[in-house]
Amino acid sequence: MRIVTIMLILSFVPYFGLGQNTITGKIVDELGLPVYLATVEIHDTEDIAYTNLDGSFSLKSEKNFHWKIEIKSKGYKTESFFVLSGGSTGEIVLEYNAEMKRMLEGQ
Repeated sequence: MRIVTIMLILSFVPYFGLGQNTITGKIVDELGLPVYLATVEIHDTEDIAYTNLDGSFSLKSEKNFHWKIEIKSKGYKTESFFVLSGGSTGEIVLEYNAEMKRMLEGQ
């Protein structure tokens, strides 16, 4: 009886992961510093995540892969990227916007 129960439990394990597509990555600026509280969202959905102190994020969605993500943060240009299946973006570099560049140059 135990073997039958164990086999039934193990047969359902793959189903628990279905519908849980996850994307991970890290957002840094042009100097290589992490961008804190950048918004990462999947285009045309309400799925959203924010970067932590390391600039890392993890975003789960019911939507299948081949996502277009948009990354926004004050002082940086808004960026869009396509994410294929696999779910890791690696390190994404955000460019400073014109206002931030002027401030950094001291003008």
